Amino acid sequence: MRYAAGVGARRGVSAEAIVDLVREVAARHNAPLSHLTLCTLESKADEQGLRDAARKLGVELVLLPLEALRARRGAAPTHSPRVQAMFGVGSVAEAAALVGAGPGSRLLAPRSATPYVACALAVSAEEKE
Repeated sequence: MRYAAGVGARRGVSAEAIVDLVREVAARHNAPLSHLTLCTLESKADEQGLRDAARKLGVELVLLPLEALRARRGAAPTHSPRVQAMFGVGSVAEAAALVGAGPGSRLLAPRSATPYVACALAVSAEEKE
C-alpha cells in the first residue's frame, strides 16, 4: 500500500507546522509514515520548511508539475476560490495527494488546514480500505 500526503503551504511555513499536520492526518487514517510520500507543487522546491519536514518525517518529498495537479482537480472535493484563482485547482493539497498516489488513486482524507499549511491524504489504487 502506498499513501501520498499532499501539502499546500504558504511561503516560509515552518517544518514543524507541516510535520505536525502530516502526522495528525496520517495517524487519523492509520497510514504509516514508512509507506508515505510528501507531495507538493514543484514551484515549492525552494521552500526549506518542506524539505526539512520531509527529512524529519523520514519520507520522500515529491515535487509535482502544476499541469499534473490540474488533471486531477475534478477528483478534489474542496474548492477554495483563492487557490483556484492562483493555481487552477480548488485544493493544492488534495490534487497533490491524488497525483502523488498514482493513477486511479482515491482520497482518504480531504484537506485539513491550519492558517499556514493544508494536508490531504490519498491511497494508491491497489489498496482497498
